[in-house]
Order: sequence, then structure tokens, then C-alpha cells
Amino acid sequence: MRVDHYVHFDPLIITEQSAASVDALAALTAAVNDLRKDIETMSATQSQLDADIADLQSKVAANTSESQSAVTLMNGIPGMISDAVSKAVAAGASPTQLAAITALGDALAANTTGLAGAVTANTPSAPTA
Repeated sequence: MRVDHYVHFDPLIITEQSAASVDALAALTAAVNDLRKDIETMSATQSQLDADIADLQSKVAANTSESQSAVTLMNGIPGMISDAVSKAVAAGASPTQLAAITALGDALAANTTGLAGAVTANTPSAPTA
């Protein structure tokens, strides 16, 4: 926001009465200049605050996306292990040979709900506009 204030007077026509008016006008001009500086400072502060809020919103959105990605990953790993075990059995591996990896997949599947809940619970909510 720009505020311009110009005062012009002829210094050769100053009388006693007009001298008081000139002094009052000078004081008013100084007050207007001070207000202009305050407005510029507030505008700069507001711009910085807007930038800080936008940065924070971006960080929260990224955090939310990363948390959702982690939940998706946790939900997908047990299925990937199960698919790999099925392919290994089809290729000739015995269930005994695959027991350890099958147990790992089962343990991950059992714990995924709790882990996904913990990630979601510890993710800050997206800011409201």
C-alpha cells in the first residue's frame, strides 16, 4: 500500500497566525509520515507471516502424504510376501523351506493395523483454511 502526502506553502507569506498554522501543518505532516512508515512495516510483517504460514502448510501436507505412504507400504508388504511365497511354492519350494518368510509375513500382517494406527495418530492434521 502506498500513501503519498505533499504539502506546499510559500515561505515568504508567513505571518504570526500562519506561522502557527505552518507549525501545526508540519506536525500533521510528521504524523502522516510516521503512519506511512508504520503501514509499510505492517505490510512487510504481513508478507513474511503469509510466507511462513504457506511454508508450514506445505510441511504439514508433505508430512501427511509421507505418513499415508508409510501406511500404504505397511499394508502392502504382507501381501507382497504372500505373493512371493505362492510363486516360490509354484516353482517347487516346499512350505518347510518357506516357513520363516511365511511367519514374517504373518507377523507383519498382524502388526500392520497397530503400526498404521500409530502413524496416523502421530500425524498432525492438515490445517484448515
